[in-house]
Amino acid sequence: MTWKTELRLDDLPPQSRLEAFCKTCSAARYYTAQELLARRALAHAHLDQVETALKCVQPGCGGAVALYEASSGETEAFQGGMP
Repeated sequence: MTWKTELRLDDLPPQSRLEAFCKTCSAARYYTAQELLARRALAHAHLDQVETALKCVQPGCGGAVALYEASSGETEAFQGGMP
């Protein structure tokens, strides 16, 4: 079992961000859990079911997407150095 099969969309905080990455054209789109919960069909779905239901929104693509949890942290630069 993976985190996608264990978590339901309504388990996530409303402002948590999910990235839908297209497997065909490599386009990325970000959704909040609140945006996806507004869709009645996805309201009580597990995240693997949400991933299957979402399609790429790029014109002419419509490919399958991979769903990732977007990091809310800042990227930090490497602070170390060579001796």
